[in-house]
Amino acid sequence: MRALAYLLIAIFTLLSAGALGPATPAGAQAPRATGPIKIGVLAPLTGPFTAFARDIIDGARLYLDEVNGEMSRRKVELSVEDYQTRPDVALTKARKLVEGDHVQALVGVVLSAAAVAIKDYVTSQRTPFIISGFAVAETLTLQPSPYVFRITYSASMTPAPIAQWAYKNLKARTAAIIASDSVGPLELIMAFARTFEEAGGKVVQEIYPPLGTADFGPYIARIRRDVDVLGVQVVGADGVRFVKQYEEFGLKGKIPLADASVGFTDLPLLQASGQAALGAHNSQAYVFTIDTPKNKRFVQAFRTKYGRDPGSPAESTYAAMNAIDLALKATGGNIEDAPKFVEALRKVDFEAPRGRIRFDQLQNVISDIHIARIEKVGDRVVPVVVETVRGVDQFLGKDPTEYLKRPRLVTLKGTFGK
Repeated sequence: MRALAYLLIAIFTLLSAGALGPATPAGAQAPRATGPIKIGVLAPLTGPFTAFARDIIDGARLYLDEVNGEMSRRKVELSVEDYQTRPDVALTKARKLVEGDHVQALVGVVLSAAAVAIKDYVTSQRTPFIISGFAVAETLTLQPSPYVFRITYSASMTPAPIAQWAYKNLKARTAAIIASDSVGPLELIMAFARTFEEAGGKVVQEIYPPLGTADFGPYIARIRRDVDVLGVQVVGADGVRFVKQYEEFGLKGKIPLADASVGFTDLPLLQASGQAALGAHNSQAYVFTIDTPKNKRFVQAFRTKYGRDPGSPAESTYAAMNAIDLALKATGGNIEDAPKFVEALRKVDFEAPRGRIRFDQLQNVISDIHIARIEKVGDRVVPVVVETVRGVDQFLGKDPTEYLKRPRLVTLKGTFGK
């Protein structure tokens, strides 16, 4: 039953051996450099994800502030590049950071297509890349790279818990789904649909507006009024327009909204969504209202420095910098020996603001997932955690062999969950 899982891991091990290779001749020890460590930050400052980009950059800078700009007694420098939410530009900017600025690691990226676009390049350059924005494409699991890590979540990790929660707690038995017509949102909403049907429900309608949709009226008009829940993965500024127009159509409070991941309920967008988002539920690896001492310290530090609360990309990038710091400690500050550094990065295990973080065999994060209800607390619209699912992995605790047999980007036609 576990043959495919073992085969994947074996292939990944061989890939690691070939791609990593000996960094120095046999028996030799790579010299440790003493100059500054350079980390590149890829952020979509142009386009619909500017709020997420700001979080990515600020999360990285906050961590550096807290360690006085040093890791393992070496100065750390950040180089930030705007890839304009375009996969081709992401590759160009990655080349600029690696070959021009000589960065030794990369963090950031929002958009699955952008992460996939640079995966082979960073592998060929032996440059560790930690996805700390949002990039959920299962290609990153099915075709893993020894140099690519994902510290956010996979396409299954946030939609599955909220689909199960909606079936159990909202007593939902029928669902419609709506998602931006792009790889990441589609994979997320497919995971919601599959899990909802596995729980015993039925997805009866699917709607996919293109990215950049200004008027959601025609799409909202099509939503069936007899469903018990609407699974949503409309992203970026599109999500704000969607939820506001959903309220204008009089559907708020009539058909509950389950935001399958980052969307109109993610913090950088939530204040813009405003009261239209009230009563919706979301599922994320991080919300700023997590009630733990570690998170409270992080939130207070972020508020003090930036005058706002941190969203998921801020926490994920802060955690990515923490992971780099821990790997550097394990290698004695040697990031130049990339194979040794990546091996140390695989083994990190620490408490982040969201909870415990570690990586699986394919370098995808294992993380707590928090389900929250959007409520008004005082004069603010905020996510309030109603349930936490501990230690969620990309295979949802199932046999990877069976999990990987499931259909991915499929339409209805009775194929969900089969």
